[in-house]
Amino acid sequence: PNAVDVDKFDYDSVAVNNDINRFKDCVLCVSRIEGRKNQLNVIKAIKGLPYKFVFIGQAGANFKKYYERCKKISGDNVFFLGQIEHEQLPQFYKVAKVHVLASWMETPGLSSLEAGVMKTNIVVTKKGDTYDYFKDYAFYCEPDNLDSIRNAIIQAFETPYDISLEKHICENFKWENTAEATLKGYKIILNE
Repeated sequence: PNAVDVDKFDYDSVAVNNDINRFKDCVLCVSRIEGRKNQLNVIKAIKGLPYKFVFIGQAGANFKKYYERCKKISGDNVFFLGQIEHEQLPQFYKVAKVHVLASWMETPGLSSLEAGVMKTNIVVTKKGDTYDYFKDYAFYCEPDNLDSIRNAIIQAFETPYDISLEKHICENFKWENTAEATLKGYKIILNE
């Protein structure tokens, strides 16, 4: 399984600097900016919403025009921060109210795991194996339906965070779990 570093993404030990704190209660999207990640539909879906939207990530190698189109249709409440140091991500997750990854397919999205363990509600699609990871703790949307994306974001924003999501991730999707599953796989292959 994919996993998260629960020592690095530890809500209680992360201190947020003032520059990042200006995005408090934002809707965050951490991913490469490209068609598969579907940021363009997210931006279309959020038109008129009063929240701050923060996109972290660089344009994929063949998606410079897509990235420019995303920026062109964005409102004043949308911020593109580009690629940031991985060490700063916990601070962004801590100030965010919602993390959205309305992708066409996810496995499940490391950023969604990181956000979930940082007490941030997550919006994802069921395209891929996201439900296997997040069960009923996530807010689901259809990537081709702007109303679905918009409604999932609003619902996630207005719903208090359920600590059960953090517990579920910590119990099942730490790197230690991945190491154990990988070892088990090798043992099966070696007939041990």
